[in-house]
Amino acid sequence: MKKRFLIWDNPKDAIISLTLLLMLVGCINVFSASFVEARDMFEDGYYYLKRYLIFGAAGLMLMLWLGFRAPSYKTWLNDFWLKAIYFGVGSLLLLVDLIGTTNKGAQRWLYVGGISIQPSELAKIAVILLGAALLGEMLRKRQSISLLNKDTVWPFVGTVIYGILVLKQPDMGTAAIIVALMVGLYILAGLREVVGLLGILGAVAVAGAIMAPYRLQRVKVWLDPWSDEANTGYQMVQSLMSIGSGGLTGLPWGQGSGKFFYLPEAHTDFAFAIFCQEWGLLGAAILISVFLLLAAAFFRIAMNTKDERGFILVSGVSLLIVGQAVANMAMVCGLLPVIGVPLSFISYGGTSMLITLASIGLVLSVYRDECKREKLERLSPDTRRTQMRVVSPAEGRWQR
Repeated sequence: MKKRFLIWDNPKDAIISLTLLLMLVGCINVFSASFVEARDMFEDGYYYLKRYLIFGAAGLMLMLWLGFRAPSYKTWLNDFWLKAIYFGVGSLLLLVDLIGTTNKGAQRWLYVGGISIQPSELAKIAVILLGAALLGEMLRKRQSISLLNKDTVWPFVGTVIYGILVLKQPDMGTAAIIVALMVGLYILAGLREVVGLLGILGAVAVAGAIMAPYRLQRVKVWLDPWSDEANTGYQMVQSLMSIGSGGLTGLPWGQGSGKFFYLPEAHTDFAFAIFCQEWGLLGAAILISVFLLLAAAFFRIAMNTKDERGFILVSGVSLLIVGQAVANMAMVCGLLPVIGVPLSFISYGGTSMLITLASIGLVLSVYRDECKREKLERLSPDTRRTQMRVVSPAEGRWQR
């Protein structure tokens, strides 16, 4: 596990370095994309940057605590914590429906002490933990993974409940991400009915788009944004124009025109468009490469862990961070309909930042446990016993 990873001594160092690099780029981009709106709305051009730094600092502390000081990731997968996290997040999603704050037609936020919380972001990590605990345990026991088996269907059912609650906000994009995360974990675990499940989910997505006129309109705009470029296609047209105007090397930093009230959500969902405008095609290629390196580091840890739950957990975090990044970039470039998915680190979003960094902390915890296991395996049996204590004499299991 401690073998070199490219220029780093190990994948842990790679993940920390790449995370800090993405946060630095995010600081620069969020400030550039938001200072015009922040000055207009709050009379403080640094408003969003300050909040980015606050959430970033809090998230880094959470990441380091989970990765190096907190109890093992296995603690959060035990029955008590799993139920507490799942039902706690579910309760917050219900509260959003009852007393949540509405903004731009969507009721997605809870305000606590002047700080907004988006429970749908918490649902993403809760789903990963649910899948890691239950699917990972089934893998360990070599059980067949099938949605027709009542013992293996519960993680999917629990995720669908989350998806329905998020869809009511309404937020079809985040609901789709939440369900897709669990579907991805099922596929990695060896789901037998992959084709059937994907077919059913595709039919549900089509039905959901048809049943809601604004979603159907999004699909039409996606296919031809210039058909109504002054109204429903305005955001996509402005996004494509911002990307195209950046050329190969981009405009001088801070001088991208998209943020001057041309491109809506320039510092959140469409932050990548501003990034492309000011850093150009080369900058976008480098950013994509950084996300791919992060995915490769996650892959190294996932493939080397001997714990099936750890494998599912790391895979889920990789799907969340890198998969969501791919979805956002594709959306901003017009390859997917507008679905309101943030770009990790590069887009502004406090709850998203905290959850992203916390999930990376869990990956580092998997790495920490695997290093401990390898260290113990290198010891002689007698020495190993002096460093471990029996936690279940009947089963003969040992724990450090």
